[in-house]
Amino acid sequence: MNTPGEEKTVLNLFTEIAMVEHLLRNRYDKATPAGMTTGQFGVLTHFIRNGKARERMSLLAWAFQDDDAYMAQKVKALADRDMVRTTPVDGADGDLWVDITDDGREAHARALDEIGTEVAQFIEGI
Repeated sequence: MNTPGEEKTVLNLFTEIAMVEHLLRNRYDKATPAGMTTGQFGVLTHFIRNGKARERMSLLAWAFQDDDAYMAQKVKALADRDMVRTTPVDGADGDLWVDITDDGREAHARALDEIGTEVAQFIEGI
């Protein structure tokens, strides 16, 4: 960025991205589709988007830039509802495999259905 105009353009871009993210998150949190927080929905989305069925919890924490304890809370909440299953990683110091379940895939699809109309209306307004 060499000129004040370029700096203003970048600042405006980041401001718009932050506003869109904030508004979408607020709409999601008010609706709580499938009874999930945005963080829990994000974990399921990670699996769906990447086409993975299994991931190490430590790698999930890294991917979300969460600390291990916070990721463990999200995964536990999903595991308590049978949306994921956890098993110890052999030879790893306390790390767990996290596997998405069919219930997790169904809950993710249900959440998208529940919030889909609102998101479509929101996107139209952008």
